[in-house]
Amino acid sequence: MQEIANLDWLRQVFDALPYAVAVAEANMPGFPIAYVNRAFERLTGYLAEEAKGQPFSFLAVAGPGLPVLDRVREGLALGHDSRIELQCLSRDGTDFWSEVSVALLCDGLGQPTHYVCVYTDISGHRRSLDALAAERERLLGFIEHVPWGMLALDCIISGVFIVDATQPDTPVIYVNAAFERITGYQGEEVLGRNCRFIFDENEDQATLEELRLAFSERKEMKAELLSHRKDGSPFWFDLTLSPVFDESSQLTHYLGIQTDITDHKETEKRLQELSAELRKNRDDLISILNEFPSGTLIVEAGGTLSFASTTCESILGISPDIIPGQHWRQVFPVDGKTAQLLQNTLETPAKDRKPVTIQWQDACFETHWVECSVKDDPRDPARRLAFLDDITELHRLRDKLEAKRFGGLIGESEEMQELNRLIFEIARGDWTVLIEGETGVGKELVARGIHEASLRKEGPFIAVNSAGLSESLLASQLFGHRKGAFTGATADQQGFFEAAIGGTIFLDEIGDLPFPMQAALLRVLQEHEITRLGETRTRKVDVRILAATHKNLVAETAAGRFREDLLFRLRVARIHIPPLRERKTDIPMLVEHFLKSASRQIGKSINSLHADALQCLMAYDWPGNIRELRSCVDFALIYSKGSNIQLADLPPEIRGRQISARLETEALLEFVGDERQRMLQALEKARGNRSQAAKLLGISRATFYRRLQELELTI
Repeated sequence: MQEIANLDWLRQVFDALPYAVAVAEANMPGFPIAYVNRAFERLTGYLAEEAKGQPFSFLAVAGPGLPVLDRVREGLALGHDSRIELQCLSRDGTDFWSEVSVALLCDGLGQPTHYVCVYTDISGHRRSLDALAAERERLLGFIEHVPWGMLALDCIISGVFIVDATQPDTPVIYVNAAFERITGYQGEEVLGRNCRFIFDENEDQATLEELRLAFSERKEMKAELLSHRKDGSPFWFDLTLSPVFDESSQLTHYLGIQTDITDHKETEKRLQELSAELRKNRDDLISILNEFPSGTLIVEAGGTLSFASTTCESILGISPDIIPGQHWRQVFPVDGKTAQLLQNTLETPAKDRKPVTIQWQDACFETHWVECSVKDDPRDPARRLAFLDDITELHRLRDKLEAKRFGGLIGESEEMQELNRLIFEIARGDWTVLIEGETGVGKELVARGIHEASLRKEGPFIAVNSAGLSESLLASQLFGHRKGAFTGATADQQGFFEAAIGGTIFLDEIGDLPFPMQAALLRVLQEHEITRLGETRTRKVDVRILAATHKNLVAETAAGRFREDLLFRLRVARIHIPPLRERKTDIPMLVEHFLKSASRQIGKSINSLHADALQCLMAYDWPGNIRELRSCVDFALIYSKGSNIQLADLPPEIRGRQISARLETEALLEFVGDERQRMLQALEKARGNRSQAAKLLGISRATFYRRLQELELTI
C-alpha cells in the first residue's frame, strides 16, 4: 500500500472522514494493516506508524470471536456485504465495541488484494435498550483518482457523493453505485448539477437552514432528511456532510455520505403504533385511570361499581375506598329522574349515547355540576366506563355571564323575554334611554344590562340617585367643582359625568331632579359638555345617559314640574318594566334564585317552598315588586324551622292576603302525571276557568292557550 501514502490529496480525503478506516493486506499472513486514517487514530489511540504492520485482529479482545476474517471472507466470496461486531482494546487499555464493515478489493484480474474496513464505535449501542436509537452508519470512502478507490466506493452500501467546493454552484463531481440505487438517478443525470438538489426538496425548514449554515461556515453536518427519489417516492436518509481541506487549509471539496434509513423509520413508526396499542390495553389500567383529571368509574353488568379513581373524591365528595361493591345509585347524589336518565344511558348503544349532566349539593349547600360520559370497556363488552368531569366552574361562569348579559334580570315570562330583546336592541346604539317602572322593579338592573351589552361595556358605569339632594350639592356631584368654588371645596374635584367618560351614567329618579338642574342636564345632552362649579371653561364628555323614573313624566311636564324639551331628549329610546303582578309566572324562578343565594349566606339547607306557600306568593299582588319579594324570602328563611318554606313562615301581611284569594286547589307542585294530565287537573280544580287554571300552573294565559292547542285539548 505504498501508493496510498504517496497520494497526498487522497490521504486528505481519508483524514476528513469522521469514520475510522483501515486497509489490510489480503494476501499476507495475519492480514497486516497497510493504512489507517486519523479517525482510526482517534478511535483506538494508536498512531498510524504503530498500527501499520499489525495483524488485522490486533485490536480484538481474546475470545471466540477472533477468527472473524474467515467468516468475512466466506461472506465476500458469496457476494455478500460483511459486517462484524468486535470487542476491542484501545491503546490505553479501555475496551470498546466496534462494528466493522468490510469490503473486498480486487485488482484488474479479479484477484483479491486488500480488505477495506470501516470501524464504527457502537459502545453506546451495545449499552442502549432502545433498538430504535441505534442507527448504524456504514461509510466507506475512497475517490475515483485510482481504480481501486472507485471500486471500493462502489462496494459501500451507503450512497457517496463528492462536491467541488471551489465552484460557485458547488457541482456534484462523483456519485457511487449506492447513491444511484438509493435515489434512482444515474450518474450522468447528477454530475454537474448543484448539490442542493439532493436535499432541497426536504420540507423541514429548520434542517435546511442548518445545512445552509454548514455550507456557509464550512463545518461538518449530520442530519436526517426526508427526500424523494427520481420516481417521486419518498425516502428517509441519514446525511453526513464533511468539508475537505488541502494542506494550506483551503476548502476544496465536500464529501457527502447518504444512508437509506427508510426501513428504520417505518419500523420505528410501526413500533410506536404497537406501543400505543399495548399501553392502551395493559394490565395496570388502574394506575393510569388514577392519573386522569376526569373521575373514572367501572360499572359492572349488574350496576355494581368495581373501581373508582382517586379523582372521584373531589368530584363527588365520596372517598374512592368506600365505593367498590356499592351500586352506582347509592353513590351518585342525584334525584330519581336523573338516576333513570343515567340508567338509560348505561343501556343505550355506544353510538347513541350522550353525556348526562348531574347536579348535586354538598354539605355546605353549594351546588355542583358533573358531566358523566359512558363508554364501553374494551376488555368486557358487558362492562361500562363512566368518566366524570367537574363542570361546576363552567356553570358558575356561565351563570355569571348570563347574569351580566341580562343585567341580573331573572325570568322567562313573555314579558321578560320581550324586555330582554328590547335591552339588546337598545344596547346596539348610543341613544339616550328613559327607563320607566314602579319602585322595586329593577330599573338599575335594566340600566346595567344595557351598559353590559353595549360597546361601552369596558367603560365605567356610574349610578346617581337624583332625589334627596340639594341643587348645589347635586350640581357639584354631577359636574364637579373647582377649588374654592364654595365653602369646603378645598381641592379641584371631577364630577360623575367626567368619571363616566367612555362609559355610561345612570340618573335614577330623574323625575325628582330640581328644575334648574334640568336646564344644565339639557345642555349636556345637546352639547356633550359640562362646566365645573367655579369655572368658566367647558369640558367635553363622551358619556351615554340612561335615566329612570317611577313617575309619569308626561303628567309632570303638564304640571310644569319637568321640562318638556328635556323629556324629548331623554326618551329617545324607552323601556317600560312590567310590575311583578303582571309577570307572576316568574315568581317560582325568582324565589328559587333568592333561596339559593340566601341559603348559602346563612348556612340553611332550604331550597323549596310548600305548595300552600307558593300559592300564597302567586296570589299576592306585590306592590313593592321584586324588592318586596326578596324581603319576603329573607323573612321566611329567618323564621323557617324545616327543610322548606311553609305558609306560616311568610310575613303576616302577605299570608293574610291568601285567605281571600284562596281557591279550593293545590299548587303546581301537587299536580302529578305528564303535562296533559296536569293541565286537565288544573282545569278541573278551576272548574273550567282557563285563566285561573293558568295561574294554578304558574304559566301565563297565552302560554296556557298555546299548550292547549299543541296538546289538542278542546275542553
